[in-house]
Amino acid sequence: MSTLFQVEKISQKYAVSAEEFIRSSVITNLKEKQRLFQIERFEILARYQASNAEELNQKITEGSAPEHPAWEDLIEVKNIEQEINEIENDIGIL
Repeated sequence: MSTLFQVEKISQKYAVSAEEFIRSSVITNLKEKQRLFQIERFEILARYQASNAEELNQKITEGSAPEHPAWEDLIEVKNIEQEINEIENDIGIL
């Protein structure tokens, strides 16, 4: 049996259309990915006792955070924030 057939069968069990069942499943999956990115972002910022990328950048500039590896971590935080925003946009599309 195909996966799509199984999804249709399971969605009927819960009295939801297959399309809505898939849509809500995708949204749930995206929110979980977003949550994991947010945890990673928080862990990086916590190393430097910063609440956001701008604050981390300021600490690096002022010298209260070491340039290495803080610059790499700052780049990672910005990339994570971009991923979080893209996920939010994808959820909005659905």
